Amino acid sequence: MRIRPPGWIEIFKQEDNVSRNQKSLWILLFSIAFLAFACVTINIYFPAEKVESVADEIVRDVRGQKDTDKEKEKPPKSDKNSSWIKTLFAFAPETAWADEVTAVSNPAIRTLKDKLRSNFDQMKPYYQKGMVIEGTNGYVSLGNIDSLGLKEKRDLKSFADAENQYRRQLYEEVAKALKIDLGQINRVAEIFAKEWQKPVR
Repeated sequence: MRIRPPGWIEIFKQEDNVSRNQKSLWILLFSIAFLAFACVTINIYFPAEKVESVADEIVRDVRGQKDTDKEKEKPPKSDKNSSWIKTLFAFAPETAWADEVTAVSNPAIRTLKDKLRSNFDQMKPYYQKGMVIEGTNGYVSLGNIDSLGLKEKRDLKSFADAENQYRRQLYEEVAKALKIDLGQINRVAEIFAKEWQKPVR
């Protein structure tokens, strides 16, 4: 049997070690890439349309604006279409529809809506005078209030602070109800801001 010289043995050992190191490096790089992709995929999820729907409903409720305006904007449906839709959804599971309706309704959210509604009633005259300004971040700030007396200024500032506190809590509760990561609260607030910025009636 032919025996390789010792030098060849060392060369093969070195090449084998290099090959193993390359494999380990590729495995490490693949693992890092996979984890990075997984994290990006998780962070991308955000139910923007659902938040928009919830924001519209809550803001209308807080400001006492029912869905009558929305209904007026919708074209009238024929009886034939209505009957067809009713027949179609008659076979849908009732629990699914119930979950959809109550997904963002819980004691905490209802309590916050009541507080916001009461606070809005106090601030409404100041909205109409341009003294309360809706920001793009989902919170309010004060405009020019120089014409107010000291007590009114103090009261209005108190209302504004309370408003922002209630809103922050509301955004957190909505995020929890929709299973949104609390790190995305600002995105929830920005969507709500578009509804808050609509003209006060």
